[in-house]
Amino acid sequence: MASLLLCLLLLPAPLALPDAGAVPAPLIRAVDLDAGTLLAEPSLLAADRLALVVESSREAFYKLSEGGDVLAAGKLLPGANSLRFSRPGLAAGSQSLLLRLDLLEHGAASQKLLRIQVTVEGGAGMEAAEKAGLTGSFRLEMYHAGKRIGFRRKSMTELLNLKTGPVAPVTDPALSGSAIRSQPASQSISVLGLGMALAKYLAGKKAAKRAKARQVESQKRRLAMSIIRGQREFPIVIELRVE
Repeated sequence: MASLLLCLLLLPAPLALPDAGAVPAPLIRAVDLDAGTLLAEPSLLAADRLALVVESSREAFYKLSEGGDVLAAGKLLPGANSLRFSRPGLAAGSQSLLLRLDLLEHGAASQKLLRIQVTVEGGAGMEAAEKAGLTGSFRLEMYHAGKRIGFRRKSMTELLNLKTGPVAPVTDPALSGSAIRSQPASQSISVLGLGMALAKYLAGKKAAKRAKARQVESQKRRLAMSIIRGQREFPIVIELRVE
């Protein structure tokens, strides 16, 4: 009896059965415009080449085609895959393209449709530039009875360090010399004022960071830029929709 119990204890633990109801992750997570590459190398688009980024969950073979023409083919690896292809006449004028991305994974086939809208010249053109953030310095002025009696210029580095200093007086014909001399030499900017300015500066930086993130995300689907062809520069807009 003891030997039987010992044999049972030495048996390996049973393997967990796979969950039959588990749904596998989608093979293709996303297909986006490679805005970073296209903006850094506008000559690609000028040469009728487009750059995409394909996010894949697993390895798979792919073929990108338009009608009966194969534009690109190869193998996708898990993660981000750069997909560049040539399409004659891509940047020649405004048009709508329908591309098919065929996928093959362990004998199972699937596909996605990519609709690409190209707008040349007559479209929206370049996107409006984001509002610039605060400059690298600012000027504080002091007024008395509606008259400016002094000012101080501060850099952002000084602001972040919360440094203070005397106010530089300016000549004002409406003030007597005694009025200017009466200003204390040790007069300085209040820490409260600097704190408010710092809060405003940090809020501006945070808003600019959010705007930049929104811009990067939107460029994955819609990219506006300028290219040069035939010694002429013109705006072009590429829009991508995945089905």
